[in-house]
Amino acid sequence: MGINMLVRSTSFRRSDATRDARHADLIDEIIERRPRQSTVVLLNSSRPARDHVGTQKLKSQVLAVVAHELRGPLTPLQLATQLIRRASVDRPEVLRSLDMIDRQIAQLSRLAEDLMDATRIDGDVLRLRRDRVDVVAFLAAPFAAAAMATAKRGQTFTVQLADRTLRVMGDPVRLAQAVNNLLQNAVKYTLENGCITVSVLSEGKDLVVLVKDNGLGISGALLPHIFDLFAQSSRTIGASAGGLGVGLAVVKAVAESHGGTVSASSAGPGAGSEFTLRLPIVIERPVPGEQA
Repeated sequence: MGINMLVRSTSFRRSDATRDARHADLIDEIIERRPRQSTVVLLNSSRPARDHVGTQKLKSQVLAVVAHELRGPLTPLQLATQLIRRASVDRPEVLRSLDMIDRQIAQLSRLAEDLMDATRIDGDVLRLRRDRVDVVAFLAAPFAAAAMATAKRGQTFTVQLADRTLRVMGDPVRLAQAVNNLLQNAVKYTLENGCITVSVLSEGKDLVVLVKDNGLGISGALLPHIFDLFAQSSRTIGASAGGLGVGLAVVKAVAESHGGTVSASSAGPGAGSEFTLRLPIVIERPVPGEQA
């Protein structure tokens, strides 16, 4: 089967020359820094099953409330920064501070979405809308986002696409989210000037999306748990700043809800990683006089 290759090799670095800009970046870095310790809650395995179910339900309710409370202030904050930005076009120091605020709002928004996804996974209530979807259609947005993210880190992003139309039955929004999570995970754990390669192909009755990077890799201890909800890696403190560790759990939930699978492999720390998403392909039955 032929393969079309699209190579995006991008390099971009931001350099603010002024002292105020450096100060703003430092403030942003301090705010984004995460604590080194994590809190682990252990449930007594001797408790009756009904107690465990009740605990899980309570946890989901608490997460939902926290997510709701986080999302509430975000819209007015965004509107406020927009108004201040319009009134401060001639105040570069104010604009730099607004950029920092916008980044923190984006982090809070991501945190709220992670929490909401966690409650949906815990309750097995991921909402899906099933349609026959062209693979290229739901891959376009994740690929565009990955191209921008890799450009900011000077990484090389390469995409290999199958040379024929492939379709799956599923929710295009959730499928795009799953692929986006895989790509952003690769960007996060690949160093600057690293390489990320995506291959989209068909194997038998499966659509296969391979995301491979030459980044930090995954330890043998973490690998079996990489798709667990809230699974965290000690690969780097800085790299963990992108979320709660919900992203890969969402990928697994989306894959399984579509009758597919997702798996990960790595030769260990420093050896890069490879994630494989498999989804059933819609088998087209030709209709006389109609093109597939």
